[in-house]
Amino acid sequence: MIQVSTLKNRLDFMKTMIIGLLAVCVTIGSCAGSKTIESSKTVQPEGLYDVIALDHTRLTEAHPTINIDLNQNRVTGSAGCNQYGGTLVMSQNNFSVDSIICTKMYCSDPVMAVEFKFLKLIGTPMRWLQKGDTLSLSSNESENTIIAVKSNGQ
Repeated sequence: MIQVSTLKNRLDFMKTMIIGLLAVCVTIGSCAGSKTIESSKTVQPEGLYDVIALDHTRLTEAHPTINIDLNQNRVTGSAGCNQYGGTLVMSQNNFSVDSIICTKMYCSDPVMAVEFKFLKLIGTPMRWLQKGDTLSLSSNESENTIIAVKSNGQ
Protein backbone atom coordinates (compact mmCIF):
# COMPACT_ATOMS: atom_id res chain seq x y z
CA MET A 1 0.00 0.00 0.00
CA ILE A 2 2.85 2.36 0.77
CA GLN A 3 4.26 1.88 -2.69
CA VAL A 4 0.91 2.67 -4.36
CA SER A 5 0.51 5.94 -2.44
CA THR A 6 4.13 6.91 -3.23
CA LEU A 7 3.50 6.17 -6.90
CA LYS A 8 0.29 8.21 -6.79
CA ASN A 9 2.15 11.13 -5.16
CA ARG A 10 4.82 10.98 -7.84
CA LEU A 11 2.15 10.99 -10.60
CA ASP A 12 0.41 13.96 -8.98
CA PHE A 13 3.76 15.77 -8.76
CA MET A 14 4.52 15.05 -12.43
CA LYS A 15 1.05 16.29 -13.49
CA THR A 16 1.59 19.50 -11.53
CA MET A 17 5.03 20.00 -13.12
CA ILE A 18 3.71 19.39 -16.66
CA ILE A 19 0.80 21.79 -16.14
CA GLY A 20 3.21 24.37 -14.68
CA LEU A 21 5.60 24.01 -17.64
CA LEU A 22 2.73 24.36 -20.10
CA ALA A 23 1.56 27.52 -18.33
CA VAL A 24 5.08 28.97 -18.54
CA CYS A 25 5.35 28.09 -22.24
CA VAL A 26 1.99 29.69 -23.02
CA THR A 27 2.95 32.81 -21.08
CA ILE A 28 6.31 33.13 -22.84
CA GLY A 29 4.68 32.48 -26.21
CA SER A 30 2.05 35.16 -25.64
CA CYS A 31 4.72 37.69 -24.58
CA ALA A 32 6.77 36.99 -27.69
CA GLY A 33 3.66 37.42 -29.81
CA SER A 34 2.94 40.83 -28.29
CA LYS A 35 6.48 41.98 -29.06
CA THR A 36 6.00 40.95 -32.69
CA ILE A 37 2.75 42.89 -32.88
CA GLU A 38 4.39 45.90 -31.21
CA SER A 39 7.32 45.94 -33.66
CA SER A 40 4.99 45.59 -36.63
CA LYS A 41 3.34 48.87 -35.57
CA THR A 42 6.58 50.74 -36.34
CA VAL A 43 5.83 52.79 -39.41
CA GLN A 44 8.70 53.19 -41.83
CA PRO A 45 8.97 56.55 -43.55
CA GLU A 46 7.41 56.52 -46.98
CA GLY A 47 6.13 59.15 -49.38
CA LEU A 48 7.00 62.80 -49.92
CA TYR A 49 8.66 64.90 -47.18
CA ASP A 50 9.58 68.59 -47.17
CA VAL A 51 12.96 69.28 -45.56
CA ILE A 52 12.64 72.10 -43.03
CA ALA A 53 16.08 72.03 -41.35
CA LEU A 54 19.66 70.92 -42.06
CA ASP A 55 22.23 70.65 -39.27
CA HIS A 56 19.96 72.47 -36.80
CA THR A 57 19.45 75.40 -39.20
CA ARG A 58 15.93 76.20 -40.38
CA LEU A 59 15.78 76.52 -44.16
CA THR A 60 14.63 79.78 -45.77
CA GLU A 61 16.38 79.93 -49.18
CA ALA A 62 15.63 76.50 -50.60
CA HIS A 63 13.43 73.62 -49.58
CA PRO A 64 14.70 70.17 -50.60
CA THR A 65 12.30 67.25 -50.69
CA ILE A 66 12.71 63.56 -49.95
CA ASN A 67 10.41 61.11 -51.74
CA ILE A 68 10.82 57.62 -50.28
CA ASP A 69 9.52 54.68 -52.34
CA LEU A 70 9.85 51.49 -50.25
CA ASN A 71 8.45 49.27 -53.03
CA GLN A 72 11.26 50.19 -55.45
CA ASN A 73 13.92 51.02 -52.83
CA ARG A 74 14.35 54.50 -54.34
CA VAL A 75 14.74 58.01 -52.98
CA THR A 76 14.05 60.94 -55.28
CA GLY A 77 13.27 64.61 -54.89
CA SER A 78 14.50 68.14 -55.21
CA ALA A 79 17.84 69.03 -53.67
CA GLY A 80 16.79 72.70 -53.65
CA CYS A 81 17.53 73.55 -57.27
CA ASN A 82 18.24 70.25 -59.01
CA GLN A 83 16.44 66.91 -59.01
CA TYR A 84 18.22 63.91 -57.47
CA GLY A 85 17.65 60.19 -57.11
CA GLY A 86 19.35 57.21 -55.58
CA THR A 87 19.01 53.70 -54.22
CA LEU A 88 17.46 53.43 -50.75
CA VAL A 89 19.23 51.17 -48.28
CA MET A 90 17.03 50.83 -45.22
CA SER A 91 17.08 48.38 -42.33
CA GLN A 92 15.51 48.75 -38.90
CA ASN A 93 16.38 52.34 -38.05
CA ASN A 94 19.26 52.77 -40.53
CA PHE A 95 18.82 54.93 -43.63
CA SER A 96 21.23 55.63 -46.48
CA VAL A 97 21.04 56.61 -50.12
CA ASP A 98 23.57 55.05 -52.51
CA SER A 99 24.44 55.85 -56.13
CA ILE A 100 23.01 59.38 -56.05
CA ILE A 101 22.47 61.02 -59.43
CA CYS A 102 21.58 64.68 -59.88
CA THR A 103 20.73 67.15 -62.63
CA LYS A 104 23.21 70.02 -63.12
CA MET A 105 21.37 73.35 -63.29
CA TYR A 106 22.70 76.44 -61.57
CA CYS A 107 20.64 78.55 -59.17
CA SER A 108 21.49 81.46 -56.87
CA ASP A 109 24.44 81.04 -54.49
CA PRO A 110 22.29 80.69 -51.33
CA VAL A 111 20.15 77.98 -52.97
CA MET A 112 23.24 76.16 -54.24
CA ALA A 113 24.77 76.28 -50.74
CA VAL A 114 21.67 74.55 -49.31
CA GLU A 115 21.70 72.02 -52.15
CA PHE A 116 25.38 71.19 -51.67
CA LYS A 117 24.90 70.65 -47.93
CA PHE A 118 21.72 68.57 -48.44
CA LEU A 119 23.33 66.28 -51.05
CA LYS A 120 26.36 65.78 -48.82
CA LEU A 121 24.18 64.86 -45.84
CA ILE A 122 21.66 62.65 -47.67
CA GLY A 123 24.59 60.62 -49.03
CA THR A 124 25.85 59.68 -45.55
CA PRO A 125 24.51 56.74 -43.52
CA MET A 126 22.03 57.90 -40.88
CA ARG A 127 19.52 56.67 -38.33
CA TRP A 128 15.87 57.53 -38.88
CA LEU A 129 13.11 58.27 -36.40
CA GLN A 130 9.54 59.03 -37.40
CA LYS A 131 7.23 60.75 -34.90
CA GLY A 132 3.87 61.56 -36.41
CA ASP A 133 4.51 63.45 -39.65
CA THR A 134 8.07 64.43 -38.71
CA LEU A 135 11.04 62.45 -40.01
CA SER A 136 14.40 62.99 -38.28
CA LEU A 137 17.59 61.69 -39.87
CA SER A 138 20.61 61.69 -37.56
CA SER A 139 24.25 61.09 -38.42
CA ASN A 140 26.82 59.60 -36.07
CA GLU A 141 28.12 63.11 -35.38
CA SER A 142 24.82 64.92 -34.82
CA GLU A 143 21.20 64.29 -33.85
CA ASN A 144 18.49 65.65 -36.18
CA THR A 145 20.89 66.23 -39.07
CA ILE A 146 17.94 66.45 -41.47
CA ILE A 147 14.41 67.24 -40.29
CA ALA A 148 11.54 66.80 -42.74
CA VAL A 149 7.77 66.86 -42.47
CA LYS A 150 5.29 64.83 -44.48
CA SER A 151 4.15 66.87 -47.47
CA ASN A 152 0.51 67.98 -47.57
CA GLY A 153 0.32 66.40 -51.03
CA GLN A 154 0.63 62.91 -49.47
